Amino acid sequence: MIELLGVGVRDAQNAWLVRRACARLQRGALSAVVSTSPRRSAALLDALTGRRIPDEGRVWVTRIPVMRETRDRVRALVAEATATAVFVPQRSVLWNTLVRRGSVLAGLLRLTHRAEQHAAMSALAAVGLDGRARDPLVALSPADRLRVAVARTLVRRPAALVLRDIDITLGPNAAASLLAVIRRLAQSHRLTTVVSLTSHDLARAHADAVFVLENDALVADRAKMLVHPVSGGATLAGVV
Repeated sequence: MIELLGVGVRDAQNAWLVRRACARLQRGALSAVVSTSPRRSAALLDALTGRRIPDEGRVWVTRIPVMRETRDRVRALVAEATATAVFVPQRSVLWNTLVRRGSVLAGLLRLTHRAEQHAAMSALAAVGLDGRARDPLVALSPADRLRVAVARTLVRRPAALVLRDIDITLGPNAAASLLAVIRRLAQSHRLTTVVSLTSHDLARAHADAVFVLENDALVADRAKMLVHPVSGGATLAGVV
């Protein structure tokens, strides 16, 4: 689970991009952050992935506070999948799934174990690329390359998964197809999963919980707030 408690982030001119944001992003669920300003949604996601320390408030990732002393631990827990991930297009989909982020040269030199290959094949099947493992990556569409990036993160077994602006990157139809896959992965892998989107309609159609960035304020879409059964009642996954 990721918790935001009064989180604020400023830009280079000291103006607030996000301020006093409070939210609880549940494990096993897909949460969407909707904004027409990619700068604001990027600032919020940077704070919850440990890319930057909030200027006010605190982010907690699986009960670890995001601080300078803990950034490496948080970065190890939170995986990000992007369409611009480092790939070797001439290599196979399986090879690109196995290679670790930032270790392409090492990937060219090392041998993989059978257990690693099995994990990668399972991850590719989970993202809908079963049967494409031996294809060269260059033969895949941009949407399917992003699926490979997601599969590569799954091999790491992260606690949380983040994808940014996929409706801008892929367009609405391909984004909708990927969101359906991501939501199933969140549930089956018990991942705290967060996506940023510009389309409120797309978020409402596919996410378990929707949060809207209105100017610098984070507002929960109460029509899409999660209800989780607990002992003696229920709890809402929304504004804390």
